[in-house]
Amino acid sequence: MASKPFFLACTVRRPQIYRFPSRRLYSTAPPRRSSLLFLSSALGAAAASSFVTYQLFTPSTDPLSTASDEDELAYAALLQAERDGHDLVKEMRQDTQWKEVDPYSYLSGGRLHRNFTAGTLRGKGKFALRPALFHNKDMTECVAVLHVGERLSGHDKIVHGGVLATLMDEMIARATIPSLPYQTGFTANLTLNYRQPVEVNQFIVLRSKLNKLDGRKAYGEARIESLDGQTTFVEASALFVSPKQALLAMASRFRPA
Repeated sequence: MASKPFFLACTVRRPQIYRFPSRRLYSTAPPRRSSLLFLSSALGAAAASSFVTYQLFTPSTDPLSTASDEDELAYAALLQAERDGHDLVKEMRQDTQWKEVDPYSYLSGGRLHRNFTAGTLRGKGKFALRPALFHNKDMTECVAVLHVGERLSGHDKIVHGGVLATLMDEMIARATIPSLPYQTGFTANLTLNYRQPVEVNQFIVLRSKLNKLDGRKAYGEARIESLDGQTTFVEASALFVSPKQALLAMASRFRPA
């Protein structure tokens, strides 16, 4: 019997906060027990406490946690050579209809390091290498080739769905915001369909485009696919809105770090 395709649809919503149930404390003394039973219980509690403490404070053995700057630079250089050797990247660079751009040219100073994907998630095992990013001439379509590392996992060796949602949000922004007033916009809605799991330690291709422009509103879509284009992992659509005070928002956006 043919297996059913993996499919999961979700709409981004405000996260809920979950709390573990607390144990009720009593002010009255517990019933008296024998000294032997009390001693056994105390020793058991101490042993359990020691075990939990050991589990919490045992140093990590993850080799990536001690990677030096030299290690990261060498690893990034290897990934860059691999990425630049792929046919898709070569073709995009030779196609005059597309222009390669710096994906974080709009960030400067401390804003670059505070950015989620450019700063927080940068490094070996995460986003070790900036994506190769291409725009068409009118800035309404975008293609990126990106490597996802093993420390971006949710389920073991599967890229976390929240990371993929972030990538989709950024890609649609790149294809829609350039057409909005003052090139300023914010995500109003983001919907995702997770078609297939994305395994870590591989290059993926992200594509986005502007579908509709309506005044201060821009509608776009994006997808994540395999490097050979044979598998679609994630599909997304989004609405970006330029604020009424777009000029003030733009001035605030580019304030000194």
